[in-house]
Amino acid sequence: MAFSWEFDGSGAIHARHLVTDTGWKILLDRGLDVFQRVDLMNGFSPASRHQEVRPVRAFEVTYLREGEKAVDQGPRP
Repeated sequence: MAFSWEFDGSGAIHARHLVTDTGWKILLDRGLDVFQRVDLMNGFSPASRHQEVRPVRAFEVTYLREGEKAVDQGPRP
């Protein structure tokens, strides 16, 4: 898997999204800031050390299929 990214530092855009080379655009309403705040100084709290046990905030993800780039994956069940 190859991963590349581009940062737009112009300040002209606020949207948070991912665009794949298979024709999908993934919109993230919170960006990647989905975790609730935890006390990172509490060494006894598992959430301060392990991301998988941190509570998350409500967020939405929207998947859009873009026409021209769409790749036919064959018939769907």
